[in-house]
Amino acid sequence: MLKKLPIGKQTFSEIINDNCLYIDKTAYIYELLSSGAKAHFFSRPRRFGKSLLLSTLEAIFKNKRSLFKGLWIDSSNYVWKEYPVITLDVSAISKRTDLNLIQGFKDAILDNAEKYSLTINEAEPERMFQLLIHELAKKYNEKVVVLVDEYDDPIIKHVTRPEMAAKNREILHDFYKIMKSEDANLRFVFLTGVSKFAKTSVFSGLNNLVNISMQEKYSTLLGITQEELHNEFSEYIDLVAKKHSISRSILLEKIKYWYNGYRFSKSETKVYNPFSTLSFFDEGEFRNFWFESGTPTYLVELIKCNSPDIEDYEGNVTITDTYLKSYDVDNVPLLPILYDTGYLTIKDSSTRNDITRYTLGYPNFEVKNSLLESLLKVYVDEKRPEKTAAITEKLEDAILSNDLDQFFVLLRSFFASIPYEVIPVKTINEKYFQLIFYLLMRVASFRVNIEDRTSFGRIDLVLENDLAIYLFEFKVDSSPEAAIQQIKEKKYSDKYLNIPNKKLHIIGINFSSLERNISEYLIETVN
Repeated sequence: MLKKLPIGKQTFSEIINDNCLYIDKTAYIYELLSSGAKAHFFSRPRRFGKSLLLSTLEAIFKNKRSLFKGLWIDSSNYVWKEYPVITLDVSAISKRTDLNLIQGFKDAILDNAEKYSLTINEAEPERMFQLLIHELAKKYNEKVVVLVDEYDDPIIKHVTRPEMAAKNREILHDFYKIMKSEDANLRFVFLTGVSKFAKTSVFSGLNNLVNISMQEKYSTLLGITQEELHNEFSEYIDLVAKKHSISRSILLEKIKYWYNGYRFSKSETKVYNPFSTLSFFDEGEFRNFWFESGTPTYLVELIKCNSPDIEDYEGNVTITDTYLKSYDVDNVPLLPILYDTGYLTIKDSSTRNDITRYTLGYPNFEVKNSLLESLLKVYVDEKRPEKTAAITEKLEDAILSNDLDQFFVLLRSFFASIPYEVIPVKTINEKYFQLIFYLLMRVASFRVNIEDRTSFGRIDLVLENDLAIYLFEFKVDSSPEAAIQQIKEKKYSDKYLNIPNKKLHIIGINFSSLERNISEYLIETVN
């Protein structure tokens, strides 16, 4: 029988006892436990298995060896021993206000104390935490293990509200610093999160905290490698291939296109998003699983505040190692947040003069399409996503039938539907129209290049399908003739001449900043 897929399950014992599929990562855990370091920090995007990792560590430290029968660590020389374990899931704590966060930490400490029949009589959460560690060490005559999940959630949820984020940062500072004063009573500390904030002070307070997030030896600690996909999901692969009447190899390539591509170190090894991969094999259909709940509000707000060049996210942004690894609450940069939250990943790396630089881009189709859909809602009208979905399908039909007049009728209708207050007047320029056009074409599943480079310059946008190639040049408050003339003078079309079985069209579009719409367009067929 096929092992059940542990979709949404984050408890190690439940996965094992229910005979669910578990990808054995215990060799990495053994490496972690044998490293000599006491305190670790590990960053990964949401739904990547961080909670399951902590649950597995908890089972090991509670000496539940029977659960590990047949797994790598069971046959290793690891010395099994039981320790008292404190677990804190910070994402489950309310953080709407600083008072909510303080009370949440108090409740979490009391819950842990109750598990060990301890009474904690203190008023401040940090003092409660300290007393809990001290009393557990005393009661069991053993050092204590502390496992903290999503340590930074009270900050990351308020990145666009610096004042609130700073208040929460101070609360976290006072709470986490206890682990430094109680170092003698701690056996092992492991914190997970999305980001490493430089001023949180949990990192400066814990002098021996090791950030393993970008270490090559732990690059596949979470996520599914290509080898693991082949070995662990072999029967599921065959079932889905049969369902879709395609070969195993074609299916594997499609799965890779949709869900693979995450890279977290200089190592070129990539991993699949585990939640999306499990969900795909459960349904047997290609769909957006990771972002079903939508792009987080804080991230959308951060993107709006930064007005980034979205087209560069295709793999054309570079960031230094230091800039990527930590940053401040007071000035949260967009690129590291997009990396930490899984919207961008490492595509390449290079080192020069002892400085490592990473090139970032979308990890896969699922992520790219999801982010672009979210951004289109932001720049158009967040309240009417169904209208956008309907018009993108019609745009696709118009292009596939080469009905360009209908294509522009739809585009004009779309621009006319954008509420006046959504986009400030000062942002109405060529870049704005180009971005909306780009997002719309991307969401419509067209193959799009924006500012495609040729030896003579950059084409504003190139749209391609199986039958034709369309070169677009945009102007604002000018004329489509001027746009066409630029295409010809710069010889933009030379790059695309004589491509077999494809018509080449050059299109000049003039936008009116006053009307906020396409005023004129001109189409010429080159071949």
